[in-house]
Amino acid sequence: MENYSKRFLIKMPRILGDGKGYNIRLYKNEKSAAVLETDGDTFGFEVFAEITGNDFYSDKAVAQRGGKLLSLEVERRWLVKIPDNIDGFPFHTIEQAYLSPESGFQGRIRRWDDRFIYTEKARTGSSAVRIENEREITEDQYNEYKKHIILNTIKKKRYIIPYGGLKFEFDIFENTVESGYAIMEAELPDETVQVTMPDFIEVVAEVTEDSYYTNRNFASMDKIKLLK
Repeated sequence: MENYSKRFLIKMPRILGDGKGYNIRLYKNEKSAAVLETDGDTFGFEVFAEITGNDFYSDKAVAQRGGKLLSLEVERRWLVKIPDNIDGFPFHTIEQAYLSPESGFQGRIRRWDDRFIYTEKARTGSSAVRIENEREITEDQYNEYKKHIILNTIKKKRYIIPYGGLKFEFDIFENTVESGYAIMEAELPDETVQVTMPDFIEVVAEVTEDSYYTNRNFASMDKIKLLK
């Protein structure tokens, strides 16, 4: 039996090939992705990220998820005006920052009220869908990660607006050029879900496909500019 030094998370290939020089591992209940084991060559497969040594993709962790490799976030995003009634909704105080991308994943640390969270994300073929792995960390771990952040730290209030069977997340950022604007997001069960907007929200534009309106890009700005 061959031993391979590297593992990659790949899109499920249409043809598995003869397996010479590599091994493809398939998992129960996962139809969209597989694991490629190799000594380094990815053989033309569509690679999401390298997962060598990533505990989230250990056989034990995948089994605990019922044989699912991917943890997907399906999200749409809008540039909106801040309504007069926003203070009537519950909110969380968030501080977040980014680490250098590694092996296809973007690392992010976040303080959410009094919780501390580490998240790694990777792109898929859709702007609305990301691979997202998340775990809680201690405050000491958070402070250690902070020594290695890149760009600026983002601070914001996130208001939670339940409407139409969805939970809208309404982010008002500190340190913005313009007052009166915010970013609103909704996490969806899948990309086909029809979204009914809260009737008191004035949408300037949907920005799901626009990489300018990502938190990662805002972290590159000394002062966040919401209007391009």
